[in-house]
Amino acid sequence: MLHTDRTRLRRALAGTVAAIAAVAAVAGLSACGSDDAAAGDKPVLRVGVQKDGVRAVLQEAGLLDDLPYEIEWAEFTAGPPIVEAASADQIDVAWVGSAPPIFGAAADASFKIVAQVQERDEKENSILVPAGSDIAEVADLKGKKVAVGKGTSAHGLLLQALERSGLTLADIEANYLAPADGLAAFTSGEVDAWVVWDPFVTQAIEQNDAVEITGGAPDEQGVQFEIASSVSLEEPETRDNIEHFVKLLQEAWVWAVDNADAWGDGWAAESGLAPEITRVVARNKAADFGPVTPETVAAEQALADAFFEAGELPKRIDFASIVEPGLID
Repeated sequence: MLHTDRTRLRRALAGTVAAIAAVAAVAGLSACGSDDAAAGDKPVLRVGVQKDGVRAVLQEAGLLDDLPYEIEWAEFTAGPPIVEAASADQIDVAWVGSAPPIFGAAADASFKIVAQVQERDEKENSILVPAGSDIAEVADLKGKKVAVGKGTSAHGLLLQALERSGLTLADIEANYLAPADGLAAFTSGEVDAWVVWDPFVTQAIEQNDAVEITGGAPDEQGVQFEIASSVSLEEPETRDNIEHFVKLLQEAWVWAVDNADAWGDGWAAESGLAPEITRVVARNKAADFGPVTPETVAAEQALADAFFEAGELPKRIDFASIVEPGLID
């Protein structure tokens, strides 16, 4: 297979953390090659991840052997900087939650959604309060300090849960924090509530006695997305490798349904989280990986409109316009 000049350049730059960090320094980004193997003549596929168990599920399912490319992993703390990095052609493909693509589209980021991940429990995030808190329901958040990641799926859950309870973001004091900072603020009592996703939800409940007051439907659908850089999709060889990787993820999630504990143990080893936490999360996160459905487009458009009407976006977006079909059946 002939490699383009860009592919050769990417191979030469494999493992270069500084270039990525310059684009998304706030992400706390780190990168490494896979299994210490030399890239040789293989192209490099740059994959963005979080503490989401993606590497672990692929590894435990035995799907990282004999790939037609070398994987360069880049770790971020949340979805918004992943979208930014994809737009800047610093990663090729990555997994994000339901809201980061909306904020990316409003900022004219150059990326596409190539697949969706539908969690069977329809639950992506939770609103947590400390044990013994006088906050028992969403309406009680009025006037309270709430930690949440701006532009994340947790932001979307918070917005919609507040609206369902007759409140707006203006009725609370939002503290926009990354997960690690959110956990610190929550456990120290600096905020009254924390909105976040797993594995951080389960970690806070198991280790810090956090209490969930709401999460999931009807305020969110439990949908996440695989995104890709527009530049990468326009390069035939890289597009083929993205398609191959996305289909590996589809296969991995079929495997994960029947092998949750094995995935959880691998996730623990990868992330440093306790196995009793990652096993619980892996059991709860059975999901179906496939093309973006019309129902998802409609739900995401409604969320995008809600963000705009709340003053969180600079302009309205057309969600369907950022979906790239054809990479997965």
